[in-house]
Amino acid sequence: MLTGVGCVAFQSTPTGAVATPLVGTFTVTAGSCSGGTASGTYLRMVLSGGSNTAGPYFSNSDSTCNDNSYTPLAAGTAGGLVTGTYQTQPTPAFDGSGNALSGTITAPVPFEGVKFATATNAVDPQTGLHVPAPTITANGTALSGNLEAFGVSWNKQEFNQGSPKPGGGAPGNTQPVTGTYNAATGAYTLQWSSQIVGGPFNGFSAFWNLTGRFIPAAAAPAQSSAPVTGPVTAAGSAASSAQAAAPGSPTTTPSPTATTTTVAPSGSATPNSTSHLVLSSRTTTSGVSGWNSPHWLIVLIIVLGLLGLGGVLWSEQAIRRQRFTGAPVPGGQS
Repeated sequence: MLTGVGCVAFQSTPTGAVATPLVGTFTVTAGSCSGGTASGTYLRMVLSGGSNTAGPYFSNSDSTCNDNSYTPLAAGTAGGLVTGTYQTQPTPAFDGSGNALSGTITAPVPFEGVKFATATNAVDPQTGLHVPAPTITANGTALSGNLEAFGVSWNKQEFNQGSPKPGGGAPGNTQPVTGTYNAATGAYTLQWSSQIVGGPFNGFSAFWNLTGRFIPAAAAPAQSSAPVTGPVTAAGSAASSAQAAAPGSPTTTPSPTATTTTVAPSGSATPNSTSHLVLSSRTTTSGVSGWNSPHWLIVLIIVLGLLGLGGVLWSEQAIRRQRFTGAPVPGGQS
């Protein structure tokens, strides 16, 4: 346990040491008592002027331990203490009887007839000061941290129980956050004490012992790539191949494929969703019988037909003129 009375200097990580911030949840193993000794997670109140190891201690008549100076604690709805963010108390923070309603870090527990609860707030309810979110750092197997935001609500009153205190001080029996950590298993122990300033427990301090397993915060899920929204066409490549062919080559080139494939957002292909007809100088047209004829041949037939029709009309007009004028008909017709 931690010992000492008076102001405590909060030292930074030793030079050359590798400090690793532990961001996640320090789950809480429920406290229990056996043979007069508490284990797991618990609170122990020290009277004004006392020490963590020698007391004198405050006895909680609602404690389930034979030694009433220990008050066992159980995990709240979040499973324990979360670092890197706040576990803010609700509004209102109390019911009509003064029982505290916060219950994310530890479950509310009776203390002298009224339930108390723990929370971490961006603005400390007792002092009104802005405080940083809880941080715990591992240096090998040793833990240290900043829990300025940690507080207790009880009987419609607020008590800061952080270490250091809001503003960075360490009055009286306030002791730094220390502990042990097994990186392989996540098993940890955290201990600190915080002296109460003001209110009915002024000068008292509370020794906190948290044990359990650290669970790192889940990594952010990888973002999926944006789905393809435009159609991927095969017609473009077919047209390019047709245009690259030398003029005059056989006209049995298969008709260009106009089918496109659109990639759906889910990644599945939806064939034949859009049709595009891409024609070039070598585009062929399928007849009814299945024979493919080139466009230039169709155009030539049309032109010849028009010329033949023009010749017939001209001859007819010439015959009519001969009938009226008696002039010979060109080509020997009579």
